[in-house]
Amino acid sequence: MSYLVLARKYRPQTFDEIVGQEHVTRTLANAFARGRVHHAFLFCGARGVGKTTAARVLARALCCESGPTPTPCGVCSPCTTITAGSAVDYFEIDGASNNSVDDIRELRDGVKYQPAQLKRKIYIIDEVHMLSTAAFNALLKTLEEPPPHVTFVFATTEVHKIPVTILSRCQRYDFKLVPVARLVAQLQMVLGKESIVYEQGALALLAREAGGSVRDALSLADQVIAYAGDEPLTEARVAEVLGVADRKLLLDLARAVTSGDARGALTAVDAAEERGVDLAQLARTFLAVLRDLAVVGEIAEPGELVEGTADELAVLREIVRGTSAPALRAHFDRFARACEELRESTAPRLVLDVALLDMAAGDSLAPVAELIERLEGVERRLRGGGGGTGSGPTRGAAPSGPSRGAPSGPSRGAAPSGPSRGAPSGAAPPPRSDAPPPRSWAPAAAAPPRGATADVARAAPAASRAPAAPPAPLAPVAVPSEPMAEWERAVVALYDRAPLVAGLFEHALLLGWTEAGIELGFADGTFQARQGTDPEQVRRLEQLLGEQLGGALKIRTRTVDAKTRAAAGSVVDTERTRRAQDRAEREAEAREHPTTQALADVFGATITEIKSL
Repeated sequence: MSYLVLARKYRPQTFDEIVGQEHVTRTLANAFARGRVHHAFLFCGARGVGKTTAARVLARALCCESGPTPTPCGVCSPCTTITAGSAVDYFEIDGASNNSVDDIRELRDGVKYQPAQLKRKIYIIDEVHMLSTAAFNALLKTLEEPPPHVTFVFATTEVHKIPVTILSRCQRYDFKLVPVARLVAQLQMVLGKESIVYEQGALALLAREAGGSVRDALSLADQVIAYAGDEPLTEARVAEVLGVADRKLLLDLARAVTSGDARGALTAVDAAEERGVDLAQLARTFLAVLRDLAVVGEIAEPGELVEGTADELAVLREIVRGTSAPALRAHFDRFARACEELRESTAPRLVLDVALLDMAAGDSLAPVAELIERLEGVERRLRGGGGGTGSGPTRGAAPSGPSRGAPSGPSRGAAPSGPSRGAPSGAAPPPRSDAPPPRSWAPAAAAPPRGATADVARAAPAASRAPAAPPAPLAPVAVPSEPMAEWERAVVALYDRAPLVAGLFEHALLLGWTEAGIELGFADGTFQARQGTDPEQVRRLEQLLGEQLGGALKIRTRTVDAKTRAAAGSVVDTERTRRAQDRAEREAEAREHPTTQALADVFGATITEIKSL
């Protein structure tokens, strides 16, 4: 008993039946209507989107007894023999197994003969990119000026491998992946004709797993139908057969993450793993759901931007209700990083669980801009005594550094320099926010812990409270006898702790090292100058080198001109000079080696260049 699979049974027979490629079929139909049919076509695109099918329809359209016509009848002798593959003038060639120059020479010899039965000779070469370079070259002249009774159709999934000389001789048509909605409609038509009972969610899951390929969608449908037997096609059965997460599980997982239900999120992953769902596939599909949530959170009527049924769209709207759009985007960013980590992890379940726990916690998802704005509000109230009794930040940790665009102020542990709340009107006004910070060579104050909350920041500088006693100052770092050598050793040792900081400051010029501190310079207009003069970077370097050298250290950076740049040196310059000297010494040693001198004397040669590793 022979069975014809759905992909072959329902293969399109006309241009109108080809799914999702209207930009191709309309162009070909208009070319037939106007009598402007080219002699060579190149169909390129992903697998299963209709390239070979379009080539066969094109062959029938050219050879139909009522044609050439964009609507071949399908019942005449040329149409039926081409469909069956038995027409003597119709050739379907597999480029993967007939890729030698001898195969193309044989094709070229047969082209010049007139067709025996059909109106034209049709040559369809599938996977044409597999032809060898010599085969492509042998085809060039015939492809450029073929006999009037010959038409070539090439199909490929890797168009970038085809020589440009071939591309320039063909009309190129790019086939697109078919959208999920179109695949669902096609599956509905096929299953309706097959009298198969199905759920709408099952077809949507099949279409998503097909990845835009009509043939893959029908092949998966064949597999699921065989599994279900006489039972209806349900989403659960499809997910079980394909080993993927169904839409309900993904939406339950999204609901748990956005609502902070960590237990529910991990329970959903447990359920997926018990059903044999691949964790990498689960992560990819859940990332797509997070993308849909972000779109729904920003766009009230997403329309075709979100693929899914009306019921699924309603569930997405329910999930995003009460969750801010920035938080949804932060969820997507966090899980996208988790997907990258899953690819290289030897324990993917652990990576997935921790990512979901992190997302469900939600504490770290407050937008950075919102945190900065809250901190600036606190800073304005502390500096100017304004703000009344308004509440400060209510959620999220305040950044440890100064606010964006504000100069470096006093450390958080110190009392504010401006007047306190309720200060008399004759008190000195607060310092201007645009005034530059004083250039003091005193040791830098210790930064507060990064997790300090806004409540602590609000309460610390109150005038009514006694300020905390400052820690005992550290002794300054002694000035070394060889500043450049000590600076180089410090930067090299810093690579073990903070390679990014060390990589930046190894380009700094050591302008001076005194009891007041270290002065560094950067060439004006360089990337290192922009980064190295940033106060945050300088404070970071002070902290690291102070801990490394066991004392207090003040660092000042500035940009220098070309003259100063030539007079001073950096760690990079020192290393470059050392390598050049070492290379020169090795080359001189090789030039003066007795063996080298003996070979030069024997052959009468002159040593012009010595290369060293």
